[in-house]
Amino acid sequence: MSAGSERPTGAGLAADLVVRRESFDVCARLEVPPGGRLALLGPNGAGKSTILGALAGAVPLAEGRIAVTGGGEQARERVLDAPGRRSVPTHRRGITLLEQRPLLFPHLDLVANVAFGPRARGMGRRQARALALDWLERVGLADRAAQRPHRLSGGQQQRVALARAFAAGPSVILLDEPFAALDAESTPRVRGLLTRELARTGTTALLVTHQLSDAWDLADRCVVLESGTIRERTAPEQIATTPRSRFGARLAGFGVIEGMCAPGADGAARPVLRVGDALLPGVPDPDAPPRRGESALGIAAPEDVDLLPLDDHRGRAGVVGQVIGVQASAGRVRIEAENGLIAQVSPEAAARATGGGLPVVGSRLRLAPSSLRLVQDRRQDEAAR
Repeated sequence: MSAGSERPTGAGLAADLVVRRESFDVCARLEVPPGGRLALLGPNGAGKSTILGALAGAVPLAEGRIAVTGGGEQARERVLDAPGRRSVPTHRRGITLLEQRPLLFPHLDLVANVAFGPRARGMGRRQARALALDWLERVGLADRAAQRPHRLSGGQQQRVALARAFAAGPSVILLDEPFAALDAESTPRVRGLLTRELARTGTTALLVTHQLSDAWDLADRCVVLESGTIRERTAPEQIATTPRSRFGARLAGFGVIEGMCAPGADGAARPVLRVGDALLPGVPDPDAPPRRGESALGIAAPEDVDLLPLDDHRGRAGVVGQVIGVQASAGRVRIEAENGLIAQVSPEAAARATGGGLPVVGSRLRLAPSSLRLVQDRRQDEAAR
């Protein structure tokens, strides 16, 4: 087998971990099949990078077990962490962590940077150099092989970091927002490169990102993490169309308003979302329906939310909200309120609601969703318990 003809190296990953943090514990159960790609989504500080650090062996577990199975030459389960066992050191796990910054060795040229991983695994100098040159060719930087990292742009350095990560032949690659430090021109090229090499090598991957587009391009499954707890397990296309968590809905561009699941008017069978004194009609999500009398989220597409003047009731259900964001694009106006609802209407409809020009930040308007999907608000329920 030639230096550049890798066979698939992906291994299945099974992790059930608990990491203690000052504000909350990070608890996650993850299973990724060989060659699978899982996206970890969630707000800043939710614990996503903590999970990657634990998988890489850089963050100690308070409880739990981490193992890799199958893939490449690993036919049996290999336990990395478990109760009563010594944790396998980071450099012996076969797991590579690629962070936001390339973190290349400044004193080594590019070929030596990429060859570092294979050399650490015991590969001979000549073979490791050939493999490194092959990878630099793949990322379009073979002509810069003898240069030091400081001679490259940020996007070029990240491409070298990707080459170095793959050249090490990891069973699992961990990607901590790998595009966050790139400019708009570099991002599509690096994303395309990563997508292509993950598919070609069959490497199992976990991706931390704040962008639904990254999960759409790179992942086949998604986990949404909030305050150290998994709130949603789903596919990228389901987050885009029917999210069931607060962060997932916001990530996909939906409005989310908190309330209480209550009986409809005159005891109607279909529940409503009570927000203050307002009763907003909705349809319970079939897979995560809220129970009456408990906290719930109302999720609405911006085009399903109308704007009304403050004094315009006319039998329409709505809630008053203060405007915290206004965007105008392609003949539509997108208004975000502090209560979580988002309306996307024509400029004429926006002007009618204000009685004049477009809404501005600080305006108060009535937002009337015509369709809400009601889901459990697990975060509020857990806080109450």
